[in-house]
Amino acid sequence: MILRINIGAFVLTDAVRDAVNSLNEDRLFLRSSVSVVEGGMNTALEKLTDRSTPELLIVETMAQGEAMFNELNKLAEVCQPGTRVIIVGAENDINVFKTLIEQGISQYFVSTVSNDELKAAIVDAFADKSASAKCRTLAFSGLRGGVGSSVLSHNVASSLANLYDEDVIVVDLDIPFGTAALSFNIQPQKTIVDAIAQSESIDETLLMRYLESGNKNVSLLCAPGHLNSGVEINDRSLEMVLNVVKQMASYVILDVPHMWNSWVQDVLVDADEAIIVGTPDLYNLRDGKNVFEFLSPNRGMDAPTRLVLNKIGEAKKGEISNKEFKDVLDVSPTVSVPFDADSFSAAMNNGEMISKVAGRSKAAQSIETLTKLVSGKEAATQVAKASGGGLLSSLFKK
Repeated sequence: MILRINIGAFVLTDAVRDAVNSLNEDRLFLRSSVSVVEGGMNTALEKLTDRSTPELLIVETMAQGEAMFNELNKLAEVCQPGTRVIIVGAENDINVFKTLIEQGISQYFVSTVSNDELKAAIVDAFADKSASAKCRTLAFSGLRGGVGSSVLSHNVASSLANLYDEDVIVVDLDIPFGTAALSFNIQPQKTIVDAIAQSESIDETLLMRYLESGNKNVSLLCAPGHLNSGVEINDRSLEMVLNVVKQMASYVILDVPHMWNSWVQDVLVDADEAIIVGTPDLYNLRDGKNVFEFLSPNRGMDAPTRLVLNKIGEAKKGEISNKEFKDVLDVSPTVSVPFDADSFSAAMNNGEMISKVAGRSKAAQSIETLTKLVSGKEAATQVAKASGGGLLSSLFKK
């Protein structure tokens, strides 16, 4: 979830100022605007008298008792309907806290507020409780077209369903050129275009009509795969659709097209796992540097971005090594998938997964390893041990 809100803060102390400024470094607020003004409640009342109020007000005050409630009454007079308010006050009284919450204040903090407390209060004020996801979201994107990110996303989806007996939904976001339907050998009756067209009223019942059945436990929200759909994805409509999708499965796989705009950025930043797929050449190294320089700080340490190198061995000479990718991107490849033209071609032509066509191949083993790593169910060290330890050098290489 990425919040798109205007935040205005009127502060008196360094601690509250720092807590508000920390929002600019959090991926949750990537699309939000944060304004910090010195002066607390008095300045807020002065500034907001002749201008529109932001969606969220954070106001610090030293007033207590009746004086504080008088300030809040004046603040209510200048606030537009729907404005959420967080107060940092000086009075430590549980009855005051209860009264403020009853009067519509989103949260009240005594004396100061930490970064985490402020973030939690904002999420509580703005997050749609019905949209709280029960699933794990995995976004796959290629550094360039043709590197195989879609094929890997579909195979990982099938592998998740088989390994853990969990429901998985694949969302094909490449409206004109999506391949999810081809990968699972189906002819979709409804597509993501239908879901986006109904985004304002979408719910689970309606979305069920648009999902197609793939393999066991795998459902697909397919792309139409033609150029004249008449619909383009935008931030708002996609968010509405995905909020519903995330209620319907344990895993949601987002097959992200090779493009770069605001909704693609939001999908990659917001996902539990961002899996960036490339091939070991100079073009992918250059593009990888650009992508990781954007994603790494915006996703943060708690949601690292994975690099997967595909088609290893296709070029007999001139491949860029894992070490060179590590030196430039400061990220070692999580998994390297060997080039296996025969197996992938057979799978593609038959609308089947690699695990069925060539289950014992090195490519299939790599996909299973990647599946376990992104599943959230198994630690990296356990996966490395199960795969013979060969992953340790790439996972933890400094």
